[in-house]
Amino acid sequence: MPGGAGAQHHQYSRPGADSHSIITLNRVSRDFGRLQALAPLDLEVGAGRVLGLLGPNGAGKTTLMSIMACELAPSTGTVTVGGTTVTDTSAARRARRRLALMPQRPASVPGFSALDTVEYAAWTKGLPARGRREACAEALDRVGLAAQAKRPLRTLSGGMVQRVHLAAALVGRPALLLLDEPTVGLDPAQRIAFRALVEELEDTATVLATHLVEDVRALGDEIMVLDAGQVRFRGTTAELEAQASPDAPGDNQLERGYMSVLSQEQS
Repeated sequence: MPGGAGAQHHQYSRPGADSHSIITLNRVSRDFGRLQALAPLDLEVGAGRVLGLLGPNGAGKTTLMSIMACELAPSTGTVTVGGTTVTDTSAARRARRRLALMPQRPASVPGFSALDTVEYAAWTKGLPARGRREACAEALDRVGLAAQAKRPLRTLSGGMVQRVHLAAALVGRPALLLLDEPTVGLDPAQRIAFRALVEELEDTATVLATHLVEDVRALGDEIMVLDAGQVRFRGTTAELEAQASPDAPGDNQLERGYMSVLSQEQS
C-alpha cells in the first residue's frame, strides 16, 4: 500500500535542502514495565527537512520526542544525533548540544524580557559568554523580534511569546529542532506567521509533533502517523491524502486520509 507503515522509506526534501542526515533512529523502542509505549522503528531526518508527527493522545509522540531529545533512553535500538551515537550519559550530553526542544508549554520566568529569556536559554546550552549576547540578539532578529528584545514577556502577545521561545530554541543554531505542539493556543494569523518562520530554517532538521493537520500540510516534507506506539503511516502529504475513504470525517482530504489511517487500524 503506497505510503503505508510497511512501505519503503524515502527522504523528501525541499528544493535546495541539504539531505545529509542529522538524526537517525535505528530499531528504537521504549517499554515502561510491561507496557510498550513505542514499537521498534527506524527514522531519519536530514538538514533542511521537516518531519510532521501526527497521532492522537497516547500515540507515543511524547515518548518519541523525548528519545530524540536524548532525555529518555530507548529500551532497544540506537539514536545518533549530528554524528554522535548516544551510548551513555556523556554521549547524550554531547548530542544535546546539537539539538533544541521547544516544549508544548515553554516555561517563562516572571519579569524576564524577551532578551533575558533567550540569554537564559543560551546559558543553559553552554554558549560561551563572549559573543553570547550577540548570538541572542541574532536569534531574536531571526524571528522578527529585534525591536521587542527589552520588552517583558508579559507585555507581548501569545504569538510573540511563542516566537521568543523559538528564538530561545534557535540560539546557537542547533542542527536539530524538535517542536512539540508549537502552535497550540495561537490564532490562525499567528499560526501562519509561526509556520513561515519554520519554513525558513533551511539548515536545520525539524521534527514537528502536532494534532493540527494544517501545520503538517504547510510544513511537512514527510509525515509519520503514530497510534498506540505503532507507525501506522509514513509518506508524503499526497500519499496520506490518497488514503482517504469517501465516508471518513474531516474538513479536508488530508484530515480524511489521517482519520482513515487511524480507523483502518482500529477496525
